[in-house]
Amino acid sequence: MNNLLVLGLGLTAQGLFAGRFVVQLLQTEKSQKVESPALFWKLSLLASFFLVVYGFIQNDIVIVGGQLIGYVIYIRNLQIKGDWGRLPYTVRLFAFMLPALLFSFLVFGLNFNWQNFMDNPEIDGLLLTWGTVGQVIFSSRFVIQWLHSEKLNESAFPISFWYISIAGALMISVYAIFRQDAVLFIGQAFGLVVYFRNMYIHYQPILKKPVSLVSKFRDFRLPTLMVFMGMVLFFNLGNWEVTEGSEARYAQISKEMLTSGDYIHPTLMGIYHYHKPPMTYWITSLAYKVFGISSWAARFILQIAILVQVMLVFQIGKLFFENRKTAFYAALIFASFSIIIVSGRALTTDAYLAVFVLAAMYSWFLYFKAQQRRHLLLFYLFLGLGFLTKGPVVLIVPVSVLLFQKISQKTKLGNLFGHLLGLGIFLIIGLSWFVLLYIEDRQFLDYFVFKHTIQRFSTNTFSRSQPFWYYFAIVGVTAFPWIWIILFQAKKILLERNKRLSLLLAWIFIPLVFFSLSQSKLVLYILPIFPAIALAGALIWSNLPEKSQVFWDKIQFWFHIIVILGLGFSPLLDPRIVLKYKFFFILVLTAALLISIRLVTIKSMDRAVLTAFLFIMGITAASTYFMGNNSGLVKDQKNVAAFINDELPEARHILVYNRRIPSMSFLTDKNIISLYDGSADLNRETQFQKDDLWKANLINLKDDPDWLSQKMPDQSVLMIKNDGKSPIMVQKAITLFPNQIELDGWLLFY
Repeated sequence: MNNLLVLGLGLTAQGLFAGRFVVQLLQTEKSQKVESPALFWKLSLLASFFLVVYGFIQNDIVIVGGQLIGYVIYIRNLQIKGDWGRLPYTVRLFAFMLPALLFSFLVFGLNFNWQNFMDNPEIDGLLLTWGTVGQVIFSSRFVIQWLHSEKLNESAFPISFWYISIAGALMISVYAIFRQDAVLFIGQAFGLVVYFRNMYIHYQPILKKPVSLVSKFRDFRLPTLMVFMGMVLFFNLGNWEVTEGSEARYAQISKEMLTSGDYIHPTLMGIYHYHKPPMTYWITSLAYKVFGISSWAARFILQIAILVQVMLVFQIGKLFFENRKTAFYAALIFASFSIIIVSGRALTTDAYLAVFVLAAMYSWFLYFKAQQRRHLLLFYLFLGLGFLTKGPVVLIVPVSVLLFQKISQKTKLGNLFGHLLGLGIFLIIGLSWFVLLYIEDRQFLDYFVFKHTIQRFSTNTFSRSQPFWYYFAIVGVTAFPWIWIILFQAKKILLERNKRLSLLLAWIFIPLVFFSLSQSKLVLYILPIFPAIALAGALIWSNLPEKSQVFWDKIQFWFHIIVILGLGFSPLLDPRIVLKYKFFFILVLTAALLISIRLVTIKSMDRAVLTAFLFIMGITAASTYFMGNNSGLVKDQKNVAAFINDELPEARHILVYNRRIPSMSFLTDKNIISLYDGSADLNRETQFQKDDLWKANLINLKDDPDWLSQKMPDQSVLMIKNDGKSPIMVQKAITLFPNQIELDGWLLFY
């Protein structure tokens, strides 16, 4: 049988096992007493059945035998509850007979090697004993539950069930920590929340605290959101190295900045790189200073930036709506946007820019409400910091909103002196770096203003052209379904002249059209409009008729399921994709959570927002394993760098043919020499260089075609992209180097 299908069967079982406790907990919360719902036992039986079949296919008597006791107990609980007899006779007979037949076949039909089972060289004997004892304790809880239920003649969970669950889960968690098994640990950690909550509800009448967790939780939901999201964002963050492209460039520039101590003149591989102002490099250098230079450190403050954005959306929501629940919806919706998560998966300027734009808008709305000058000055302060991050683009959202307020809503924008004072702060902070470089070299003004601002917008200088509708399609997918809900209500908003929603629509669509007119388009350029989508979506969603909420809730659920299935079956579409157990486990667990929440009575208004958040958190956690297992696809050079560092320690120089690969500078301590042979990627801007030292690391093969054979330094490794576009150079390399190897799409000659 196909290995992927077998793995899917086992993971589906694990997902159902997790989902059953979600059902039990939600039912318990609803009634405020520990419940034993029939759906819990049905999911348990189905999951156990899948695991029995999985164990049979794997010829694993331990899995099959271990499930049989629980399997029978699940059936017995359904009998006690009166649900077993409602199933068709053939289903009951099949459910009874198949596991016993499979177990008998494994016992008598196969020569099972118990010695191999016990002799596992990967696990220390003491650790294996600890884990086994924990599993035995963990499994015994259902025997206790069965005996208790038989005594009462009622399906119920005794308090000892939860004590045993906690003890077993803690032992297995310790085992998972020593085994460095993140998936096993997360599964047990989730279970501990359920077990402790059931114990709390059990003892609640005794403690005279008849307050439901949902009601009590109201004051703590935002901190809980922040903590949970933070855990997901930082989970496995270092499982992949810097990816080639913007992340590798910015990570390497920050590394060179920290190493050189020059925080004014950014360099990339020894050549001045003034494409962007230095704020992102300063922030990343700070992380390197604290945590050391690594891919994890390069992304560390990015995750904090995302959490700050979530907090700011909540705060703006409170100002706009004067309703904490709607504001919390806005924060959850914002946290569920895939594009927000993507902005923190690789080091770029966009997440930091979004923080400063959002902080500026929050300050502006505070000023607009309270008319306190300090808020206005903060508005300009954050704009200045944003200008130091990415230049004039920081002004697009604020100017769009202020002009809309002034022209369309006839709003007074405040005291002129306050604005002039704030403008002075903006100019001093925002232009400081630019003025310093202009004083040093007058050509910098033409370089940044005309080439990196005007030409970037009006021409395809940087080969980033996309059709006009590109950003509309991106928003339609990454903000689904909320942008569509907004669009379907847009006519009503305009007719009713709702000031708050009209302002949010201006925040969304004026910058969206502006960016769509630009000839240079990258996905994250439109990041600053997503807070407005979340805010508008939350307000509209809170006031939608229940019938409409049910409709969109169903649409979103099937959208999530389609995405999960697409990710799970992606290796069938592209054989290069490598997906392993931990990826599938988190994917199945996410699907189980989504399905379980649908099986419990929850208002569609709450369920849609909650499941949107849980879905993207699950995908985020799973994606870390995708990134780690598909280095070649995501342009992560860690395997290439590891081969050179470990297998070729004597190598001193890495020659890279016709490509600029700053990630190799970041991941190794070798001297990187780029060999230019016509690639635009190596058209470096050297007009600001004060000497010719850079020429030793950027060789022009057009001018010196015999450099490799005549001037190549000793102890060199040559990297050529294995894309079939350089056959002449490959043949030449074969004659110059005795050895070669192919790694992640690269040919290495040494």
